[in-house]
Amino acid sequence: MISSHEWMLACRYLRSRGDERFVSLISWSSAMGVAIGVAALIVVLSVMYGFDVELKDRILGFSSHIDVQGPDNTLANWQGWLSTAEATDGVLAASPYLSTQVLANRGSASAGAILKGVLPAREKHIASQITAGRFLSDDLNVHFEVVMGKDLARKLGLEIGDQVRLLSPAGGISPAGMSPRMRSFVLVGVFESGFYEYDIGMILAPLLAVQRLERAKGRITGIELMLHDREQASLIARGLQQTLPLGAWITDWRQRNRSFFHALEMERVVMGIILSLIVLVAVFNMVSSLVMVVMQRRKEIAVFKTLGATHASVMRVFLTMGALLSGLGTLVGAVLGLLLAWKLDVILATFEHITKIKILSKDVYYIDHVPSIIDPVSVAIIVSLSFVLGIAATFYPAWRAASVPPAEALRYE
Repeated sequence: MISSHEWMLACRYLRSRGDERFVSLISWSSAMGVAIGVAALIVVLSVMYGFDVELKDRILGFSSHIDVQGPDNTLANWQGWLSTAEATDGVLAASPYLSTQVLANRGSASAGAILKGVLPAREKHIASQITAGRFLSDDLNVHFEVVMGKDLARKLGLEIGDQVRLLSPAGGISPAGMSPRMRSFVLVGVFESGFYEYDIGMILAPLLAVQRLERAKGRITGIELMLHDREQASLIARGLQQTLPLGAWITDWRQRNRSFFHALEMERVVMGIILSLIVLVAVFNMVSSLVMVVMQRRKEIAVFKTLGATHASVMRVFLTMGALLSGLGTLVGAVLGLLLAWKLDVILATFEHITKIKILSKDVYYIDHVPSIIDPVSVAIIVSLSFVLGIAATFYPAWRAASVPPAEALRYE
């Protein structure tokens, strides 16, 4: 337990007086170094966590949690598979789809894209992302209409109601030999997923229309499953493997994007380790400053011990100094880091507006803004480790102070 006179001495040693100002400046600068390191760690890890959450939400906004395909590239008798998948615990919705690569053309503008045939009634989550026009019609008599990403529509110069030709590489036989299949579709809607890869390369059309274009009557590529809890995807996928017929190929969203999300996680860890060096440098600076305080206060420590102070009492004085420096630095850094992480999007938007410099290009980083989501667990770990490191670094100076021999320090006084 720290006594009142020990607390008074610790606070007195931290205040600058005359020729002691340089040592005091070094001590407080070490606390500022801890604050900067903690703030940087919180901001960077919040951004990395934000990227992870944002990209998962964007990718899974158009991609399924679980994808079920047959032993071949197409699945013919899929109705029974769909019923089995829908009856599985944890499955929110199931929808068949037919996917193929096409060349979208209008006038002199062309672009490659993924054409995905869907049942509009089962894709209501995509309908909510339509920003212009409407989603695909549920009317089975309306076939040849499409919706596409806003960047693809802009690239092709398309407006709602325009015709776009889709060419499938699957060859058809004509008098001139093999030729790609082509069909005109009407653009009825434009969506904005927020994920550039989808906005520039995805076209949705009714399932029957894509089946006609591909000459794939009654066949689909697979069945997409959306779950109540996407974190249970691996467990539900293993259960489906047991209930569906042999040859079923089942993949969950983690398997499809394993390398991508693993790279994000590794980057988050590496950035945390690198920025932790700022805190370590500040902690070593704290050690040197407290050692300098001990050297300057040798006579006072000797008098203190002569008056009856114990070894533990002297150590507590300097441990209190270290706790004040590291605690204040950690507190200031945590508050500053949380404020920056909370308003980072506003700060960066203002910076971009003033400097006209684009920080993130969505065709490179998938999204066009810097997401920042505060992770309470990461913040707690950063604050705890920073404070513990600061206290641990104080033990050596405290031991040095407690080891000062009174007789030697006062010999020439």
